[in-house]
Amino acid sequence: MTTSQGGSPVSPTLRGRLVGQEVRAMRELAGLTVAEVAARSRGGVRQIERVEAGHVPIRFPDMVACAPVLGDQYQRLFQSSQEAHLTELRCTWGVEATRVLDLLHATATGVHTVAHGTRPFTLFLMPDGPDVVFHAHLTAAFFTEDDGETSAARHIADALPADS
Repeated sequence: MTTSQGGSPVSPTLRGRLVGQEVRAMRELAGLTVAEVAARSRGGVRQIERVEAGHVPIRFPDMVACAPVLGDQYQRLFQSSQEAHLTELRCTWGVEATRVLDLLHATATGVHTVAHGTRPFTLFLMPDGPDVVFHAHLTAAFFTEDDGETSAARHIADALPADS
């Protein structure tokens, strides 16, 4: 885990990773490298890499450095970046939930699904940053990085037999 200049932890979060994924996709669609975006914005390569990796807090200068590839999506992504520190995400089933699940499956180092009990869940073990617990509700997908929830999920998953 890296630390900010003030010494506080800086980690990729789920919301931060989603913003970063979108920024990276827009940069790649524009056919630009990180260095080219940095040169156009007079920002640093590290600023753009930070945003694309999903590290929070996503600072205003970091988003400004990405502006050349964001175009008319800048305002929406800037707003999303300001919510990147929030530990919960609820989204309706469809494109958004699929995008989140695809991202988690692509980056997690381990996935544990507990399908029995009163509150089934899937625990995504993340390589850096907080783990994520996913609950499937009838009308929405619910994701949380809350320490209490992830610790409880990890405890339950660890207590199950290996073939569960």
